[in-house]
Amino acid sequence: MLHNEARELLVEAYEKTGNAKEVAECFAVDTSTVYRLNRQKKATGSVKLRTNERGRKPSLSLEDLSNIDKTIREQPDITIDEIIEKLGLHVTNETVRKAVIKMGYVYKKKSLYASERERPRCQG
Repeated sequence: MLHNEARELLVEAYEKTGNAKEVAECFAVDTSTVYRLNRQKKATGSVKLRTNERGRKPSLSLEDLSNIDKTIREQPDITIDEIIEKLGLHVTNETVRKAVIKMGYVYKKKSLYASERERPRCQG
């Protein structure tokens, strides 16, 4: 991998000579690298490494997250599935659950026998 200074020199050499094969041999890279860096320079004005664009992109945008937060504030007892349905999100409920937890909210799963626990116990 070429560092930023070498990338600049490579593109500069290609612009002067126009010979991608010769430039590639001098920098010990493939000719496709020369063409790619030249295209990148024309498109963005820079040939620097774009490390910030690596990795998987988040499924939920900042707008989605703010809508989830707003929905929870308006209706605190809403379920994860109801949030997905109400906002029309195209993600799994696990994705929304993780986002809700990151926002600082806690949620409690309703247990199967929650209604039985609310009944007073008989003293026998």
